[in-house]
Amino acid sequence: MNYIQNLMMSLKDGQGKLFVQLLFEGMLTFTIRLIIFGLILFIGSRIIKKIISSLDKIPYVEQDLSTKQFTKSIIKLGLYIIFFLIGLLAFGFSESSIATMISAIGLGVGISLKDFLSNIAGGVVIFFYKPFKVGNFIKVNGVMGEVFRIEVFSTHINSLDSKRIIIPNNVMISGNIINYDSNEVRRIKLMLSVSYSSDMKKVMSVLKNLASTYEGLDYSMENFINVMEYGDSSINILFMVWTKTEGYYKVRGELMSYIIELFTKENIDVPFNILDVTLTTPPK
Repeated sequence: MNYIQNLMMSLKDGQGKLFVQLLFEGMLTFTIRLIIFGLILFIGSRIIKKIISSLDKIPYVEQDLSTKQFTKSIIKLGLYIIFFLIGLLAFGFSESSIATMISAIGLGVGISLKDFLSNIAGGVVIFFYKPFKVGNFIKVNGVMGEVFRIEVFSTHINSLDSKRIIIPNNVMISGNIINYDSNEVRRIKLMLSVSYSSDMKKVMSVLKNLASTYEGLDYSMENFINVMEYGDSSINILFMVWTKTEGYYKVRGELMSYIIELFTKENIDVPFNILDVTLTTPPK
């Protein structure tokens, strides 16, 4: 054992330096470089946080929450990559080796992480074409809710029952998107039923007067009120009017309640199904 230790202590390189000394110097150099690399990443993360927080003070970013969120996300990703490359240079990697490594990583990412890249491409498409923005109520791939956040890789949606749903951006742009808040006005579409004994002239007059006087409706838009079909027990009327997108559901719900009150007041019969149950005594 002592012989092996003495042998290791006596080993030298071609310039006469002891192997143990070279090993110690190499470990010390590696440790110092590793500490510098860690410090660069730590300082870089602090700088990135300050830069991201300062974006809130830029006027044009404050105007659009979707733009602000996406800009923060893409700048944060880019800055982390920059500081990581600076750290590699400080660690001792040469520019050529870093370029080779980036090429190899790019090839690997292109082959194995195509979904990762497609999510970034989807985020760019959403950012420039703006099919929706933060705060819009949308439906995509069977998911319905309010857009909460738009990032480089994914879009966050708050569902009606307050669940956070995170959808990759490549999925967001690969299907049909229904944006309920994209226009300033929305159409309220109701199918109203009245009995066959109703005075249809009176019914149509009441509905047309309602469409032109009810508070909350947009009178500048053309309404559509017409008899559409003869049902099994009712005449069905399609009643379509316009209202502002903001507060749409409130106006729609209150309008539906008021129509029932108005029909009752005007003695317009609204048919409904009646279930007759007959009880018979079985023979003994």
